[in-house]
Amino acid sequence: MSILIPTTVGVLASLFSSLEFWAGMKEGLIAFLGFLAASLMQVMVVTANFLQSDRLTPTEATRLSNALTRQQKFWLGLLIATVAALVVVIVGSASKDIAKQVTYFSGHKIEFTISWAAVTVFLIASTFSFVFYRMFALMSGMMSLHRLRAELVLLAAQRAADEKASLLQERAKPKEAITPPGYGRILEPPKI
Repeated sequence: MSILIPTTVGVLASLFSSLEFWAGMKEGLIAFLGFLAASLMQVMVVTANFLQSDRLTPTEATRLSNALTRQQKFWLGLLIATVAALVVVIVGSASKDIAKQVTYFSGHKIEFTISWAAVTVFLIASTFSFVFYRMFALMSGMMSLHRLRAELVLLAAQRAADEKASLLQERAKPKEAITPPGYGRILEPPKI
């Protein structure tokens, strides 16, 4: 699905829009992609420092570490895709004057014409839409990490509260008898 949507957008854009249209939006696309790349760098640094012991059990620490590793790989992939989209937008916009139609096998029964402008539009639209589509997964990934972290912190806090309660109960128990020997014994009344 993450490849089908950008491919469809790229094909539709190459059929129904011109390279000049995309070159005219170059500054906005570059600003958006640059902002996204800067945001990803910030998120990656924060995520790298997200793993703190917080009295986690080894199982919980492994679970958090695996989730953070998966998320870092996703964000790194999205950063690479964003930089690739930036390069495609810049190079594609710069090539608007040289992208022409070329006919291959002319003079024979087979004729094949390709519009390099349409190919460039396809590349710009598909890479940009891929990054835009995956950007929403970035937000859900951040919320997923937040939920996992909150769950693990609550479990650690509950464990700490349970340990503190059992420690207080242990301290509240008398260590030795504080009554003297024979206290509370029933005495026979004196016989008169």
